[in-house]
Amino acid sequence: MEIDGNKYLTSDWRSLEMHRLIAKKLETNPSLVDRARSNISRWKSTRGVVRSYTEWEEILSSGKDRILRVLVGEDQDSARLRSSTPFTGILSETERKEIFARWSGR
Repeated sequence: MEIDGNKYLTSDWRSLEMHRLIAKKLETNPSLVDRARSNISRWKSTRGVVRSYTEWEEILSSGKDRILRVLVGEDQDSARLRSSTPFTGILSETERKEIFARWSGR
């Protein structure tokens, strides 16, 4: 599968599906952005400053529309950012398992 002339790995498609679900949850519960900010803050205190954390902080501060574009974008930059997502802990274990099951063996 290709997007923008670049191959997307199965893990990229799985991540996109997970982030589409996160985007739906964010649409109905904008306070989930606070959880993402909290995750970044915690990571910075334990791991130090990482470029992707700074990028995500800027995205989270730029408004819901931009956040949603990154979460559901099919471009390589969005895929790269999703690989270091601060939206961990948003999906239930059941939701995660269902998505992983759909993408296993592909």
